[in-house]
Amino acid sequence: MTTERYRILKKLGEGGCGRTYLVRDRKLGKLWVMKEWKQEDAAGAAGESFGEKEFRILRDLDSPCFPRLVECFWKDGRRYLVMDWVRGMTLEEKLVQDGPLDWRQAADCALQLCGALEKLHGGKPAILHLDLKPSNIILTQDGPRLIDFGSAVLVEEMENGDQGKKVPAGKKRILTGTPGFAAPELYEGRAADAGSDVYSLGAVLQVMLTGKKPQPETEKPEGVPERLWEIAECALRKDRRERFSNAGEMKNALEGFLEDGEEKADTGKQGRMAGKGLRAVLALLTAALSAFLYFSAVRMPREGMLQEGSVFHPGGQAVCKESIGSGKRLENYFQSSVWEFAGRAEEKGRLLGIRHFLGEAVRKRAEGEDMR
Repeated sequence: MTTERYRILKKLGEGGCGRTYLVRDRKLGKLWVMKEWKQEDAAGAAGESFGEKEFRILRDLDSPCFPRLVECFWKDGRRYLVMDWVRGMTLEEKLVQDGPLDWRQAADCALQLCGALEKLHGGKPAILHLDLKPSNIILTQDGPRLIDFGSAVLVEEMENGDQGKKVPAGKKRILTGTPGFAAPELYEGRAADAGSDVYSLGAVLQVMLTGKKPQPETEKPEGVPERLWEIAECALRKDRRERFSNAGEMKNALEGFLEDGEEKADTGKQGRMAGKGLRAVLALLTAALSAFLYFSAVRMPREGMLQEGSVFHPGGQAVCKESIGSGKRLENYFQSSVWEFAGRAEEKGRLLGIRHFLGEAVRKRAEGEDMR
């Protein structure tokens, strides 16, 4: 094999049923992922190998949420499945490297995974993944991608149609998954359904929030919203009748939670903007008061201190009228209050940079209007 079309570059992982490699296609020059099963490990239900089953499941999937299938073949007594290499870091690697996710990131990731499960469960035929866990989720720039369909089943081909009865021992295949992530019914020999994948997603959401492996009676971490934690707990209920019945229900709960969170965030932002506006008004008032005190000082010189044709400057010097403006304008300084002077049309925008509509701005802010 390595001397023919596919050259193995490195091993990506190894599980109970086989190994996964990153390979280069000698013919096309592309990189693929190749899964390998030994012949003794490849036997599945009804004589169908795991590779053939996964090939049949992936063959009809057409979504960026899942890897695209390339081919399936036998070689030297081993079964191989070649598919897209999804570039990115697994959720497990992310959690080991950085610890728990921010609750907003965790909620958004879970929401997108609900969409992926909806595509699986609502397809024709409908598919159950049954091994949803952090190592089977790859985080990409375009969102999480769900991989590894080795445990997946087609709903129409499930061996037990009655979900409430135990499967007779030795007669039908018992579905199993990864401890901590697999729904209880899979270990009890009961038939799986969409709620089984919902349980696994609830465990994944809880792990994203805690950064730890699923454990019974896990306590909510500080800073995680109570409502988001309740969504995870609802998905993790042992009795499937008390869980979200499907990924769509869990998706709706997460969307409602995130929408409420955005509204609260917007409300907080509006409050911060109002605070900024109030500070701006206070700054303008302070400037107005400074101007008032300044011109009050100009108007208060004692009689006899000034010669005709001069005005008093706070610095103690007499300044000629003509050096700063017309006599008429100076009379306005001395004979009008700062508010009256600022309101006159000919003085708009001139007085120490204070806009003539200061009073209007204060009124608008008091009434809750936006101040530009």
